[in-house]
Amino acid sequence: MSNEPEHQMLFDLRGKRKRVIQVIYVILAIIMAASLLVIGLPGGVNPFGGGSGVVSQDGADLAIERAERLEERVAAEPKNRNVQAELIRARISAGNSLVQIDDQGRTQVGDEATIQYDLAAQAWESYLRQTGKDPDPTVAVLVAGTLFSLAQGSSVAQFEANIRDAAKAQQFVVDASTEAFRKEEGPPPTGALVTLATYQYYAQETEAAEKNRRKALESTRDDAEREQITSQLNAVRKEGERIGGLIKQAKREARKDGGESLKSPLGNLGTTDAQGAAPAQP
Repeated sequence: MSNEPEHQMLFDLRGKRKRVIQVIYVILAIIMAASLLVIGLPGGVNPFGGGSGVVSQDGADLAIERAERLEERVAAEPKNRNVQAELIRARISAGNSLVQIDDQGRTQVGDEATIQYDLAAQAWESYLRQTGKDPDPTVAVLVAGTLFSLAQGSSVAQFEANIRDAAKAQQFVVDASTEAFRKEEGPPPTGALVTLATYQYYAQETEAAEKNRRKALESTRDDAEREQITSQLNAVRKEGERIGGLIKQAKREARKDGGESLKSPLGNLGTTDAQGAAPAQP
């Protein structure tokens, strides 16, 4: 069968226009990801914000049905990376339709949304193997944000895995946007670098986060933007240090309780939940 996507694309991706359209998609994806990081934490950033207040069950059902059809196509065409990418998007779309925000503005990623996000993560791993770890950056940015959201309210063990994988996925976005900028085919990778540093601070990869923080600051000459980046990442770094303390404490307690402490919810980062209150139940 053909390796063309399941549906006709809005843009013709053949010839010289292909790279231009890819860059446009990367820019739009980065803008969306960066916008999520400019609202809510101390100083206005909540890395786990997103979703809608009402579950869209009909939308979720349609996305799940589409994902199931795409899984059949993946089985029939295991080397078709376009279909694999569409499968990832469909699972993420289904999960997004099932996410809620409560009256306090806290994201509620319930069991049904988690299942879809987990399936998206599994499809992503297969996609990486198929693409030789050279994924479409617009898929990578979706996966990174999904894994970051999935970490909200998860157990200590799940949090560490999800946040680490979110950083790895975001690295692909940074690499693509940096290369596009080098070729004068896109803007500076400032937003992508800020997002990556944020993920790395939470993943306790502080040295890497500091390196990408410096790169983000060096990539812009706008003093106001540099000030905003500094303020934002200072808050994230502080929160990451506090979360690191909670993780260490849970691991110490796990030695006494047979690992049960690692199954406890870590809380919603960037909110009062993460500062000791019991997290809201989905």
